[in-house]
Order: sequence, then structure tokens, then C-alpha cells
Amino acid sequence: MTRHACPYCTSDDIGVIDVLGKIYAVGCRSCGMTGPQESTVEAAETAWNGLCLKICSHCISRPWGKAMAKRMRDLAQAAGAEH
Repeated sequence: MTRHACPYCTSDDIGVIDVLGKIYAVGCRSCGMTGPQESTVEAAETAWNGLCLKICSHCISRPWGKAMAKRMRDLAQAAGAEH
């Protein structure tokens, strides 16, 4: 499974954190961000990639990513117009 770059700092220096072989999470070695804790490596990777929906460079290139980015821009503009 491809692990997406860190959605916080965009670093590709990420790895799996293993706590006594019972709890797993994916974490960024650059900024220290960690993903949700899960009971398997695969579930931890899936959860980490779910964080990617925050619009990382990998996902923004996908059609659904472009649609999400447009929606976020629209929301930001609407919020700015209210102030």
C-alpha cells in the first residue's frame, strides 16, 4: 500500500510505529505527526491515507481531489465574504 506524504508538513519521511506488536500508527519523522492508532499495520496505513483527504499533493491530482479543492476554496471565499 502506498503511504501518502504527511498531510501536515508534506514530508515523505514517514514510517510505521509499532507499540508492542499490538497497536500501530503511521507517523512523520519530520514533524512528528501521527495518524490514528489501529490494531493492524494495514488498518493504520488506511487510516493515515484517510488523513490525506486534507488535500495533499498526491490526492489533489485526482479528479475527486480537484473537486474537493474547489469546494474548499469556495467555502474559504464565502467565509471571507462574511467578515
